[in-house]
Amino acid sequence: MKYVVLALLCLGRPLAAQSSPPAQPVVRGWEAVAVVGLIAGAMAIDQSVRHAFKRKPERLPSVLVRSGDLLGNVRYVGPALLAGTLSGAALDANDLEGISWRALESTAVSAAVVLVLKSAIGRRRPDAKPNTPFSFRPFSFKGNSFPSGHTAVAFALATSLASETKDHWSDALFYTGGTLTAFARINDDKHWLSDTIFGAAIGIMSARLVQRWHRKSPAGTPFISVHFSF
Repeated sequence: MKYVVLALLCLGRPLAAQSSPPAQPVVRGWEAVAVVGLIAGAMAIDQSVRHAFKRKPERLPSVLVRSGDLLGNVRYVGPALLAGTLSGAALDANDLEGISWRALESTAVSAAVVLVLKSAIGRRRPDAKPNTPFSFRPFSFKGNSFPSGHTAVAFALATSLASETKDHWSDALFYTGGTLTAFARINDDKHWLSDTIFGAAIGIMSARLVQRWHRKSPAGTPFISVHFSF
């Protein structure tokens, strides 16, 4: 899996970071309203969506579902991106080092935000409370589902990588990976639909935040940076 992620880092046309386009806002007003509306709408159909998946759990080949799950697993994504950072530094490949580090920052921020929110909200997973999507146990630390951490990490990774390229086909590839992660989490009965929507929003916003950190720094030097010499 590590090599798959590293390969994705090298896809696309010349890096957007080289031309330093303006960073996107972390969240626009209409986007915030849309996300809230989508989450509310998804909550209304969470139970129905779960039932549909339980009736036909194999809607996609299992290899795609498992790939989506891995793309959102920070235990694999984190080391892969760290390896990309170290490899870029060792080979003096600044593009690989920078892309990997920014993606690592993005996934780390998203994972941290999810951990705090998930523990504070305490929504129960569908496999723990299958009869209602409105079971909450605030300030608990196990068996929580809202938002989806895997989905947040996958979309943070997708958004970070998409921001580094100028073409659209690679963007579609990255976000397809994030969508597969959301699908896998619902398919495995670990998350409600609304969990994945909120997780995707957090991942996108986390990547945008990291982009702004790097573009607002003096003389193009990121506030948070790392460089290894060998």
